[in-house]
Amino acid sequence: MSSIIQHKGIVQDIQNDHLEIMIISESACSSCKSKKVCSISEIKEKLIRIETNDKTYKIGDTVTVFLEEKMGAIAVIFAYVLPFVLMISILVAGYLLKFSEPVLGGAVIVSLTVYYIALYLFRNQFDKRMSFRVEKQETKLTFEEKDYENSSF
Repeated sequence: MSSIIQHKGIVQDIQNDHLEIMIISESACSSCKSKKVCSISEIKEKLIRIETNDKTYKIGDTVTVFLEEKMGAIAVIFAYVLPFVLMISILVAGYLLKFSEPVLGGAVIVSLTVYYIALYLFRNQFDKRMSFRVEKQETKLTFEEKDYENSSF
């Protein structure tokens, strides 16, 4: 059984049957007590689009996004590992063929540009294979909010 990656997010936009969800990705430093004085702590916001038929979502809803861990690994391979292998292969082949450094640099830039354009053109194929699941989080009232909710002024 594969493990599941989950992140909390906030619905930012709703278009037809797609939700745009902002996920806050935190590094391991974010839970450190010394992060306020440390300059290397890192928190990044990421936007993802998820297809859903559920029409109950509203902008600002807190949700949890689920993805199978193997799908995350596949995404990392296509986004980082394959381009790195392509770049190193071109550099090694060019070095062995005695090309100049500017030519090698240009070849790497052109090949990576072609690679990422191809990824962009085939994004619908990736969308079919990458299946996200989203669940709405229930908002929990704190003790004080419950008191204020039931009181009249």
